[in-house]
Amino acid sequence: MDKKLKLAVIGNPISHSKSPEIHQNFADQFKVNIEFNKHKVTQDNLEEWLRSFFKDDGRGVSITLPLKEAALNCADEISERARLASACNVIYLKEDKLFADCTDGHGLVKDLEENLNAPLKGKKILILGSGGAARGIIPSILQKMPEKLKVANRTESKALLLKKELESKVNLDETGILFEAGSLSDDFLLSDSFDFIINSTSISTQPGESIGLPEALFSGTKLAYDLFYSVEKTAFMQEALAGGAEKVSDGFGMLIEQGAESFRLWTNLIPDTSRMLNKPID
Repeated sequence: MDKKLKLAVIGNPISHSKSPEIHQNFADQFKVNIEFNKHKVTQDNLEEWLRSFFKDDGRGVSITLPLKEAALNCADEISERARLASACNVIYLKEDKLFADCTDGHGLVKDLEENLNAPLKGKKILILGSGGAARGIIPSILQKMPEKLKVANRTESKALLLKKELESKVNLDETGILFEAGSLSDDFLLSDSFDFIINSTSISTQPGESIGLPEALFSGTKLAYDLFYSVEKTAFMQEALAGGAEKVSDGFGMLIEQGAESFRLWTNLIPDTSRMLNKPID
């Protein structure tokens, strides 16, 4: 691969993204020559930007908030993972077509089960938020057969819509998994206790903001996980610890693992992620 492999990450905001550094690490492992830039892209110019990028010899794009659902409509073909999620976080050129996939769920499950020693089978899990980030991880979580999965969103109708869409694609009755959706009200949140609580909302991208969760929610929680990654503990992680959660984690491990899966799709090479998981990126 002498010619530079042209890659990018897009979203809004995007300045915080560490994807270029992560993929450069992957590329260095195999001595692959890449060009990886980050671009601020909105839903209004998303399709035009993607077509222009791939027309100009682009090979692959990582997609972050808030474009994961809209980007699916820009692809020529979609993977089964993206179909189940109704969202994508990667688009790449495959046989002259734009192919969309979703590696978020793969990355999260690998980080939870392998890196954090938090198996999902038989556990009670709460997901906060029902946007593209939640859609990207739920199918992979369901495959691990938790006892119960609950989705809570500020706008209850959006959470109920997500549940309805998933039920049309996955036979949840056959799995025996209890799946509920509702609002962020105390009544809904506190009607169960949870082994794992996952924040998929964008609240952590807004410094000083809080979801306003009841402190009692975290009583007995083994792990509170924020999909957003940060050098400092996010407000969600701080609230979780104050509420009694045994352990908290940001989404850096998920970012590394989903990135490795995306890198595999782009290059057919499987990078070693272990060297990066405990090494902060400047």
